[in-house]
Amino acid sequence: MKIISPFLFGISIGLVATFTRAAAVSTPAPADLPKYTLEAAVRQALSTSPAIRVEYTEIDRRLGVQEQAAGEFDWLASVSAFSGETKTPLVGPFGTEFDGKTRDHGYSAGVTRKLRNGIIVQPSLEVGVAEKEVPFSPTYGASKLNLQIVVPLLRGLGTDSTGATEAAARGDWEVARLLYRHALAARAFGTAQAYWSTWAAHAALLVSRDDERRAQKLHEGIRVLVNARIFPPNTLLQSEANLRQKSTKSQEAELSAVQSGFELGRIIGLTGLDMINCPVPDQSLPEEITAPVTRPDDPARLAWIGRAYLQRADYLAIRKSEVPLRVLARQAQLDLKPSLNLSLRAGYQGLNPGDDLVAPLAERITGPSGEIGLSLGWPVANTYQRGLLRSRRAELTQAELSSAQAQSDIASDVCTTLEEVRLRAATMSDAAAAVSISRKAVEQEQRRLQTGEATVLDVINLENLLSSARVSQVKAQSGYAIAVARLRFSIGEIFTADSSDQSFQLNDLTQLPPDEN
Repeated sequence: MKIISPFLFGISIGLVATFTRAAAVSTPAPADLPKYTLEAAVRQALSTSPAIRVEYTEIDRRLGVQEQAAGEFDWLASVSAFSGETKTPLVGPFGTEFDGKTRDHGYSAGVTRKLRNGIIVQPSLEVGVAEKEVPFSPTYGASKLNLQIVVPLLRGLGTDSTGATEAAARGDWEVARLLYRHALAARAFGTAQAYWSTWAAHAALLVSRDDERRAQKLHEGIRVLVNARIFPPNTLLQSEANLRQKSTKSQEAELSAVQSGFELGRIIGLTGLDMINCPVPDQSLPEEITAPVTRPDDPARLAWIGRAYLQRADYLAIRKSEVPLRVLARQAQLDLKPSLNLSLRAGYQGLNPGDDLVAPLAERITGPSGEIGLSLGWPVANTYQRGLLRSRRAELTQAELSSAQAQSDIASDVCTTLEEVRLRAATMSDAAAAVSISRKAVEQEQRRLQTGEATVLDVINLENLLSSARVSQVKAQSGYAIAVARLRFSIGEIFTADSSDQSFQLNDLTQLPPDEN
């Protein structure tokens, strides 16, 4: 058996893949590239996202629609004043002719208020003075004070009909707030997913560059040994092929890191000059797993799904959207009936000689007068209202079906994510063990190479195995971090507050939600 020289021993020691925990925990970035923590990336993504702005302005738009609907029940005041002169040819005594003049002036005021139950209240006041330049035609002023009330009869006093538009608009505004909250959560999760994917790409690049450096060192050492006729020439070809392969993988890893960096920049809203230097993650991974993640039993799964039903803003928005649709469908059904209104009027009148515009309000006042009446409006075919009822019932049915589909989708999403978290946690443990075992195997093969029991190709194969194990560990770590964020998103525990601001806790993206069972 051939013993390898001490020089070869030194070279073979250089083949050992040095695995540092720093490479598995944080990713050092080039000094000239902007570094982002996860919290900073999420905050910038939320502040620059056009989709978030659209959802936020939708809240304001629907609030405006609600105010428009409420405007139907505002007090409406009206005031008018008038003054005019009319000339009329008249025949006097003994056949004389002259022009009769009448001057009319006065004022009126009134208010109208439509209540949310459909009743209309209309108090009004009118005073007029007629001044005539005709013998035996004295000037007088008259006043009228009335209170008229119109009550709808065939539509349940109008409660569900008249106030439906405002109630539906209020419900739509609440739906918009929920959709905005869901958009925040979705954007935060998408940013976290891109962030950890970029982290993994940069960590894998470090592994590939480390492999390439060690392959270069091996190739240089083999070249010396082949020139010294210690190793056969084919060994140099093996090491060169290994170097070319590691160089190719390093270039592919660099391309992947660049692509993921620019994708992260796009998600957080970088544009122009800011996009030229793609951002680099500068955040430690979530804390290590200290206890095994076990598979939840059926009651626990149901509890997780129940939490999602109570907290996921998109599901709550679908359920909330059913409320205004039911209100509008009820309105359309009531409005199929004829319009039958009861009109009640009460008031008094006053009269005063002269041209005083105030005296008729208090002098020669009659007793109270009143009026009662019914008005009926009956569209014969009522085609429009029937079509409106059909469309609104269809919209309600669609919302109910969407709610049922969302329940199924959320249940599937939660169960899948729970399994993903469990399996990702197990993968992290297995990946760490694989790295440790591969490193020991490389070290043992190095010793065998020193005694001539192993070949350079054997060491290269184990080096490749160690490299794959290190990359797998990086992917396992980032995959677990993404799975934790996805579970938070699946059960609706990102942006759980009802407020419309963008405040959030970083733990909502990096730590497993507490088990409330």
